[in-house]
This record gives sequence, C-alpha cells and structure tokens, in this order.
Amino acid sequence: MACLSLLAILVLVTVLPLFETDEWWVRLWDYPRLQIAAVIVIALAGLLAAGPRRGRAFWIALAAGLGSLAWQLWQVASYIPGWPVAVASTKTCNPGRQLRLLNANVLLTNTDYDALLRLVRQTDPDVVMLLEPGLAWEQAVRPLFARYPQHVSLPVPNTYGLMLLSRLPLESVKVRNRLQPHVPSVAAGLRLLSGDVVDFYGVHPEPPYPGDDSGERDAELVQVGREVRKAGRAAIVMGDLNDVAWSHTSRLFRRLSGTRDPRVGRGPYPTYPANLPWLAWPLDHVFVTPHFRLVGIDRLPDIGSDHLPMLFTLCLVRDPDERIQGPVSGETKADAHDQVEEGREERAEENHG
Repeated sequence: MACLSLLAILVLVTVLPLFETDEWWVRLWDYPRLQIAAVIVIALAGLLAAGPRRGRAFWIALAAGLGSLAWQLWQVASYIPGWPVAVASTKTCNPGRQLRLLNANVLLTNTDYDALLRLVRQTDPDVVMLLEPGLAWEQAVRPLFARYPQHVSLPVPNTYGLMLLSRLPLESVKVRNRLQPHVPSVAAGLRLLSGDVVDFYGVHPEPPYPGDDSGERDAELVQVGREVRKAGRAAIVMGDLNDVAWSHTSRLFRRLSGTRDPRVGRGPYPTYPANLPWLAWPLDHVFVTPHFRLVGIDRLPDIGSDHLPMLFTLCLVRDPDERIQGPVSGETKADAHDQVEEGREERAEENHG
C-alpha cells in the first residue's frame, strides 16, 4: 500500500507540469526531474518486491510508474553524456576570438569574499558576472577593478543585484528592469581582442515560490529571447535563470532566441544547492548563438554560496554580424506572446495587491 501511495504522488507531480500554468506549486516540479525519476525506480522496486499478489491496482500502478519514469527521463535525456551535442567543441581557437566567462551567484549573506577573489585569480576569466551582490560584496570585490576596469555595478539588498566585470571593452551598456523594478538585468557589447563585438545579456529573474508565480520570470526570458532574435548577431545569455534547462520556458527561450545550450550532450552540471549534490539541479546557464563553439565548460569549487560557480570558454567561429538563426514558427511566437501577457498580468496583480 505504501508503494502504491508513493507511486500515485510521483505520477501526480510528473503530470502537473504538463499543464500550461504559471502557478508556483506546479512549476516547481520542473526542477527535480532526475530526483523524481530516482524515487520512481525505488517505488517500482518496492512494488515488485511486495509479493506475488498482483491485482488490477498493481498493474495500473506499474504501468503509470513506468510511463512516468520514461517521461521524466525523456525530459532530461539531452543532458545525458552521449546525446548529440548542441554546441560543437573545438580544441584550437584564435586567442583574439576566445572568451572566458565566469558566472557566480555569490549569495547575498555569504561573507567568504576571499574565496571568490582567489577563484577569479586562479581561473583568470575575461568576464565575471556576480549575482546577488549587495553593498558589502561591491566593496569586497573592488580589488578586482584593476584587473577588470570595465564594470557595471548594480548591488541591491533583495538578492537580485548583479555586477558585470570585464577586461574587454564594454559597448552600448544598457541596464533594464524589464518587468519588476527591483530585478535588474544588463545588456552590452563585448569587444574581443580580435575587434569583433558580440552581444552579452546578463539576467537573474525571480524564481517561482510561495506567493509568487513564474509569470514574470518567464516573460523576462521571452523578452531577452526576442531581443537576441531581433538583433540577429552573435550573442551570449548568461546568469542564474532560476529555471532548469529542460523546462518548457527554457526550451521556448532557446527556440525564440535561436540560441543553444553547450551542456546538451555533455551533462546537466547542477549548481544549486551547492551543499546537496544529490538534490542539485542546473540553475546557472550560458546560452549562445550558432556563431560559437565550445572550448571548455567547468563547474568550479564551492565559494561559500548556495550555488556553485560555472566557467565557460567559448570561441567565436563565425562573423558576429552574420544572421544565421533559423526562422521562428508561428506556434513559438504565439507561445511567447502568451508568456509575456501572463507576466504583465502577474505584475499588475502584484502592484494592485
């Protein structure tokens, strides 16, 4: 009976995300698909070991459990090593067209500033994006300003601040609060040593949680995707998206923007929560247009945060001004429109509340 009850719950949380809703208690089940699959295996093993008495309920539970397991695994299958990669690798790259990017959610309350400073010096990225910095973090990372003279600092006390540090020239920097006044994002051109300019978008939308649904997060990602598509140039989108790569929203974003995920075919690289690897899922992302190939991807050591940092090394292999993204389907456009409208409605409800 216990196994039947557990399987019923697991089937329910497998089915819930199929519904097109922004309700937080539905959307949160997008995250732990691998963990749910593991528990389904345990529940099925318990069901099979329960004994020879196998009536109608047993066969229904077995079929539902196996179907749920297959569905959960299919959702994450492209992040299993061996799946065809979405971003091709390269071992050689013109140094002037190579770009190393460090993404680190530092955790607002984390005071282990030296751990981050050491990590930056050890990995020596060209671009550093810090998420969740407050005023204390802004002061703590000032020693990096000599190495990274180009910087955009947006420290806020609500865990949605960000800082962009670059030793490459930043051009046409734009700071936006797309849907929420307390959630900034940044867009800029990065001028590589080769002289090529690629577009960079740094984002950190709110996650779904009790009292706050996913509409605003989804709408912000759609807006960024539209900008990438409209520009049609070489682009990088990086940050803590507070969403997993296999969710409907992330897939919509990639279709809309024409970007690709370099983790496809290589592994999920879970980053949160840092201290519970068996429960972790990938929240820290980089998505790139087909102008890039991958030189390297690394999940880095703990810096005292609840997220693990990620280091991405990319190579620009096409003319950054060449429009090579394919067309967007009418279904994708309609889906994107609905997501933005739902986000605006959610924002309006919060303002009136």
